[in-house]
Amino acid sequence: MKKILLFLLIIFSVFLRFYNLEYTARFTRDESSDLVSIKKIYDHKKITLIGPMDEGKIEVFSSLTYYLFLPFCIIFGFDPIVTASATAFYGLLTIIFIAYILKKRSWSSSIFILSVVFTPFLISSRWAWNPHLIPFWQALSLLVLFSKLPYRFLLTGILMGFTIHQHWYAVFTAISIIPIIYFTDKKFKPAILYSIGLFISITPFILFDLTHPPGLFITRMLYFSPLSIGAYQLPFLTKLWINSKSVFQYFSGNQLIFGYISLALTLFVIIKYKTKNHLWFLPIIFQIIALSLTRSPFRVHYVIPAALFYIFWLYQNQKIFLVKLLTVLLIIFNILNLKYILNFSDWSHNIKAKHIINTLISNKQKGDSSFNLVVLQSPDNTTKGLSFKDYLTLNNISIKDPSEYKNIDTLYVVSYQEHWSKLSQDPAYELDAFRNLTPHEIIKIENSNWYLYKISKN
Repeated sequence: MKKILLFLLIIFSVFLRFYNLEYTARFTRDESSDLVSIKKIYDHKKITLIGPMDEGKIEVFSSLTYYLFLPFCIIFGFDPIVTASATAFYGLLTIIFIAYILKKRSWSSSIFILSVVFTPFLISSRWAWNPHLIPFWQALSLLVLFSKLPYRFLLTGILMGFTIHQHWYAVFTAISIIPIIYFTDKKFKPAILYSIGLFISITPFILFDLTHPPGLFITRMLYFSPLSIGAYQLPFLTKLWINSKSVFQYFSGNQLIFGYISLALTLFVIIKYKTKNHLWFLPIIFQIIALSLTRSPFRVHYVIPAALFYIFWLYQNQKIFLVKLLTVLLIIFNILNLKYILNFSDWSHNIKAKHIINTLISNKQKGDSSFNLVVLQSPDNTTKGLSFKDYLTLNNISIKDPSEYKNIDTLYVVSYQEHWSKLSQDPAYELDAFRNLTPHEIIKIENSNWYLYKISKN
């Protein structure tokens, strides 16, 4: 029965991670520029340790993400749905790693069910973004930590260090493993080996900062410090409370009342039951305190590094009745959020609609580069349509520079506005050379609110 249940839950996990991706996976400029960077790595065979720099030359992205996505892009093509599907694949692997950890220790069907429907894991599995691969590396790290592999502590440190490549906020949970290893083994050597492995992983960041003064990584961390100039900082205790309830709201299916219930039960268990298993709550404490000490306001993806450890804390204390009750409640709370996760779609999530728009433009403009694109009167506030242009670049379609809107033959306008008479009155300068013309084509994009206008001078 356990094997049958496990098989069914894995199948359910596949469904939850891949269902309706083309209409619900987020794809904005962040994701489109990542896809262009992956294509450049593939075309130019330029291998980097820390990834390309952003257009503003103030931030370096994780090259690790690009290498994780690259095989999928090569095999299935550089289409936006591929990176979303790759993220879903790694999210599924995360669940399988958790299942294997539970199988090797003490199987708990309720904890595994919670892992399958847990909101942080689900959202991380359906959005191709750097921080969302953190649970994958963490689950693999724990799998190695609980194995009998030689040098497992060193390897665990290296793997946990990869989470910092995904997002620097993972540094707090990565460090929190050091006291857990020490107090579990009662020896310094395992903790030291883990620390060395962690240091090996972040060496590329250190080398970059040393060779490119004043650096980007340490200075970026200092930027978020409460000591930074002009830092907006609430009192620590106020921020600690706000962040604590926000973390548990996210753990509880993004419902505030459910978050209060989960937080209250969790605190009661920790206070009432004195057990060494509470060591596994340290990563959550480290993450919340770190969020409360930095000047940065709360962001959901800052919580992701703590999510797996909350699941594991529940698992370690599963014999306590209140923990069993809490686990069941969390399963219910997160199941209630499934419909939203699987069906929410807006301009930033509808990959299918963007694919249709870019295919239409690509087919119409083959061999003709005298055109440009603008996005007006829509929820997308990036008027220049950079995510669309990135997509066209992937299709080897040349497009004029943004400074040449007046010196082109054809303009494509992407908009939620269905009436040209109203759209042509938009004050955007990109329309100046075309607003008095009649569109050659107005195409309604299926399963979306987008309209595509083609306006030509000839």
